[in-house]
Amino acid sequence: MKQPDISSISRMKLPSVNQIGILVKDIPEAVAYYTKLLNIGNWYRSNTIKHETIYRGKPINVEADIVLAFQGGVEIELIQIKSKEENVYSDMLAKSGGGIHHLGFTVMGYDDKLKKMKANGIEVLQSGVITTKGSAITRYAYLDTIKQCGIISEFIATTLIGLPMPHCKLIMDIGCITGDVERVKV
Repeated sequence: MKQPDISSISRMKLPSVNQIGILVKDIPEAVAYYTKLLNIGNWYRSNTIKHETIYRGKPINVEADIVLAFQGGVEIELIQIKSKEENVYSDMLAKSGGGIHHLGFTVMGYDDKLKKMKANGIEVLQSGVITTKGSAITRYAYLDTIKQCGIISEFIATTLIGLPMPHCKLIMDIGCITGDVERVKV
């Protein structure tokens, strides 16, 4: 297999991978398996009030159930798609029915990082803004790094009253108090 020419690619200064996104067919079933078989839990679900999504430059409506847990400093994101409209998850669901979909990076300087990726020829497949009941705002962009890296990459930036918020169990527990997040029962 011929190696891609990487001489023109600018070095990106990214944090460690902190999320693994996994497509599943059934959230309750997947949560039970991940909890019992892999000892991954406590699970959380965002109380989303608004989710704006752009897929390949066009606004779409993606209905999804998403739950999160943390294992060894990594956020495990389980995603169940409920809508039929074409989106960043459609191809994988049609081909394999699910599995590891992306690696996520919680980034500072979201807009600058996206500009650098675009300057390096990396296309944004899908992006969006999620607003929760407690006014947390998460911006995300799925990047087409499949040819270069073998998997989709995601940039994630969450703020609350303009302050950057990390993705971790402590913040989720606080979110349960503020109404941004609810615990998922297994």
